[in-house]
This record gives sequence, structure tokens and C-alpha cells, in this order.
Amino acid sequence: MSRATPPDLAPDASAAQRRALRRARVADGARLLPFLGGALFLLPDFVLSDGPAAAGATAPWLIYLFASWLMLLGLAAWLGRLHLRAEAEAPDARVGDDGDG
Repeated sequence: MSRATPPDLAPDASAAQRRALRRARVADGARLLPFLGGALFLLPDFVLSDGPAAAGATAPWLIYLFASWLMLLGLAAWLGRLHLRAEAEAPDARVGDDGDG
């Protein structure tokens, strides 16, 4: 089983280019977490506000919010670990670092 080349890279891309692309994708994922959290926390309230929660059944909402919070926490920890691993592989070659000083 071979790994497919990402569409951003040429088939003969170097390992350094692959690491830089991976670091950039992990950073992009971390930047999207606040938007995912906003969608998870606010969207169900907008969609389901006429249902049982509006009549006072808050337990399902609290369970949903706690589960969403735990999922976001887990995703943040996972992305942080990926980021640290990517930085440990190449501490000199940071994304956007042109070496000017």
C-alpha cells in the first residue's frame, strides 16, 4: 500500500517540502477549531430552539454542550501533539521563516 501524493505537491517533492506542508495543515486545523466550536455551540440552539429545550428540558442540552466541549478539547490536544511532533522533526525550517534574522 503506497501513500498518495497530496495534490499540492509534485510527485518528486522532497521530504522537507512534505514536512512543511504537514506543519501548515496542522496549523490550519488549529486555526479552524474556534469556528468549529462556535458552530457546535450555537448552531443547535438556532435550529432546535422551538423543541423541548425551549420548554425547559435543559439536561439534553447540557449533555450535548459538555460532549462538544470534550470533543473540542480532544481535537485541540491531538492537533497540539501533531504540531509538536512536526516541529521536533524540523526545528530550523519553520513555515514562513525566510531566515533574515
